[in-house]
Amino acid sequence: MDTLAKISQFFQYILPVAAVIALAALVVLLIRVINVVKNLTVIVTKTNTTMDGVNEAVGITNNYLKDMNVTVKAVNNMAMSVEAVRATTERAVKKTAKTWNKEYEQVKGWVTAFLEEKLPKKDKEKQENTL
Repeated sequence: MDTLAKISQFFQYILPVAAVIALAALVVLLIRVINVVKNLTVIVTKTNTTMDGVNEAVGITNNYLKDMNVTVKAVNNMAMSVEAVRATTERAVKKTAKTWNKEYEQVKGWVTAFLEEKLPKKDKEKQENTL
């Protein structure tokens, strides 16, 4: 039992010293945590300022995009109008060409028939020789 008494007495002397060392370590740890929290506060403040700037830039960009959307719609409408004019013009030109071709053939037939009836054969031969 003498050994157990010595061990007990050793721990009676060591435990208060170990408690003081642990308390000092906790104080140092608490001071460091307080400094980290202060630094975090500064970082959060700077981050908030930066985010405010980013939010403002995003707002300005959104306004520009809205303005650009109006411009894009106007350009798109003009392009669609130009395409409609082109398609209408193409149809009109094709219709005019078909009508003119049909009437041209008809007039050509009338003139040819008229000339064949009215011109004597000699004039026809002269006309053929000149061609």
